[in-house]
Amino acid sequence: MAMGVGSGGGPKSEINVTPLVDVVLVLLIIFMVVQPLLQRGYDVQVPPNAPPQQPNTPPPTDQIIVSLTANKEYYLNKEKVEPANIAVRLQEVLRNRASKIVFFSAEDSVKYADAMALMDIVRNSGSGDKKVNIGIVMDWVNPVASPTP
Repeated sequence: MAMGVGSGGGPKSEINVTPLVDVVLVLLIIFMVVQPLLQRGYDVQVPPNAPPQQPNTPPPTDQIIVSLTANKEYYLNKEKVEPANIAVRLQEVLRNRASKIVFFSAEDSVKYADAMALMDIVRNSGSGDKKVNIGIVMDWVNPVASPTP
């Protein structure tokens, strides 16, 4: 920077860039430090990369599906179960299974509280401290309807 000597003591119309650069560098450093703290995420369990199944393979028949109808009727696969006995019946079915996965299906008109109550029963019906993993079926699986070929 050059200094004007003898040019009079009046105001200069030149912009002093040094404070502007200082402020911009400080802001850049602040953003660089804060950026890693802003990155958040959710822990998800991604299924393993399995080879695609053959199209002619029939679906497994040992799946357990718990269904809830609009009339508050509980079904374990195609068997109607009384609400008081659903936990005991699930424990019997899950007792000797290595895979404790139960699929849950409910009609669209079922109240949320009723669905959550049944899901709590299903979740806590595992043996000991082991909780049951619940898979939610997006489409209604009617337990009384005959399967379509």
